[in-house]
Amino acid sequence: MIICDSHTHSSFSFDAEVPMEDMVKGAIKKNINVITFTDHCDAIGIYDEKKFESVLEEEIPKSVAESKRLKEVYSDKIKILTGVELGEPTHSPEKTKVALGLGDYDFILASTHEVRGREDFYFLEYDENNIDTLLTEYFNEQLEVVKWNGFDSLAHFDYPARYIAERTDIKLDYSKYNNVIDEILSTLIKNNKALEINTSTISKPLSRPMPDKNILKRYKELGGYLITLGSDAHTVEALLQDFNKAFEILKELGFTSYYYYEKHNPIKVDLL
Repeated sequence: MIICDSHTHSSFSFDAEVPMEDMVKGAIKKNINVITFTDHCDAIGIYDEKKFESVLEEEIPKSVAESKRLKEVYSDKIKILTGVELGEPTHSPEKTKVALGLGDYDFILASTHEVRGREDFYFLEYDENNIDTLLTEYFNEQLEVVKWNGFDSLAHFDYPARYIAERTDIKLDYSKYNNVIDEILSTLIKNNKALEINTSTISKPLSRPMPDKNILKRYKELGGYLITLGSDAHTVEALLQDFNKAFEILKELGFTSYYYYEKHNPIKVDLL
């Protein structure tokens, strides 16, 4: 089976330090066949701090150029694709337009790390009194993103859950949000967009991928089949992390394939 990691970061992301070429060498050692680099480009939050003002001018153009260079250098060993993780794309249409014009991307991953008027969910505190408000705001923004429709796959569907699990004993019940979750999934399907299985939380306190099995099951029930897999790796060690468990979940739910994207076209990979 072809192994494709479609969500990875390099030192061109603000929260990663490993050079892209080192990530490529690590991927080759792990027998990864296809790797897509999706360095961070957050349309709002990242630009609120002066030290990140160079993302549009420097980091993303450099990420694009380096991925193209490495694609040629390692063409006989691994397929390297050029992507970007576009955060909060509807917060600043002007910056998003600029970001989308920075490279000849193969793959655009859309994500929501924060909602309007709040910091990244990484920085928030959680308790029984604010969980409902935060999740309501989050899923509403996810719906806004999928209606925007300028991407290929939706990243880490329930991102806040990772930090809620790490910092509290609160057990999340998404039943209250079934309607908005269904609308998000149905909009993805209608627009032929993919849903990512993000494996970065399987070995962490959340103990499952983002999204969970119930959401993946519902996506399939509604007719969804475009699945991308991403480790969200910021280090070589994290590449391909827990993909075996993701494959098991896909098979258990009746999926027979997953996809990676080249020139925005979904490439089917059969599950063996």
